[in-house]
Amino acid sequence: MVIRSTSRSLADCHVLIVDDQASSRLVMSTLLENVARCDSVASAEEALEFCSRTLPDLILMDVFMPDMDGHEACRQLANNPKTQHIPVVFVTASVSDEEQEKCWNAGGVDFVQKPVNATTLINRVKSHLAHKLKTDLLEQLIYTDRLTGCFNRHYLEESLPDIVRESDRTGTPLSIAIFDIDLFKQYNDKYGHIEGDTCLWKIAKALKGSLLRPMDRLVRVGGEEFLIILPGTHEEGAQTVCERILQTVSTEHIAHALSPSGFLTVSAGAATYHPNSADMIDETMLAADKCLYLAKENGRNSYAFVGPDGESRVGAG
Repeated sequence: MVIRSTSRSLADCHVLIVDDQASSRLVMSTLLENVARCDSVASAEEALEFCSRTLPDLILMDVFMPDMDGHEACRQLANNPKTQHIPVVFVTASVSDEEQEKCWNAGGVDFVQKPVNATTLINRVKSHLAHKLKTDLLEQLIYTDRLTGCFNRHYLEESLPDIVRESDRTGTPLSIAIFDIDLFKQYNDKYGHIEGDTCLWKIAKALKGSLLRPMDRLVRVGGEEFLIILPGTHEEGAQTVCERILQTVSTEHIAHALSPSGFLTVSAGAATYHPNSADMIDETMLAADKCLYLAKENGRNSYAFVGPDGESRVGAG
């Protein structure tokens, strides 16, 4: 699930045109050039590859193409958690009941008849993009923590199963890093809850800025506790992220008179889920949480992670 910015307009939306005929791609791109940003590809395979790198807001999909038809491409998009939320409008010369049924069964949200009518195409695209913007805004309101702007626990519960399935599908590891602010109750007692909220916002902003990949997700799971979802990340990568968490917070230089260092610090723990293993993601979460408490027992301002051998290791930022 990818949450888009609330400030987007139709002009900011991105449409992918998929058609094996260059003339059709040119016509649709030209008609839509004043509506949204457009890219085009010549095959279903290219469309799947494109979407693995860039997520469009809407796909205009030709039905009859060599090698893989539009129906199959739509089904594959729908079966991939990363792309299943992209609406697909079929563009087809056939409008028979049988063909319409195939389009709906494949997961399409609408269809446009070839040769395309300019007014029909433009208004259908505008309508679907407007709906997509409203859906994105609603998702942002549901899945975003209002104080910090991070994802919230509801997002974690809804999205983590899809992220795990994608890990199993691709055969790539998935790491979880959990961290919380050291002595935060004492911080609130000393400086007050308004300053405490400001502190949480600063930490979240700094951590979001330090995430190096678009697929990494920062989640506020409650109070002063946060979690980072790290797809395609092994144990060594999780260790690196823990080090970066501690270093990023350290560079903020937030004063904390009741901390041994005189500044605000965090402790972190991480563990890695390996695809199609006997372990469940809940066990990975529990292992990361245990590592967090191990870091706390180590004197705080440190991290612990589960290594490739299954043993926990402790480090400092």
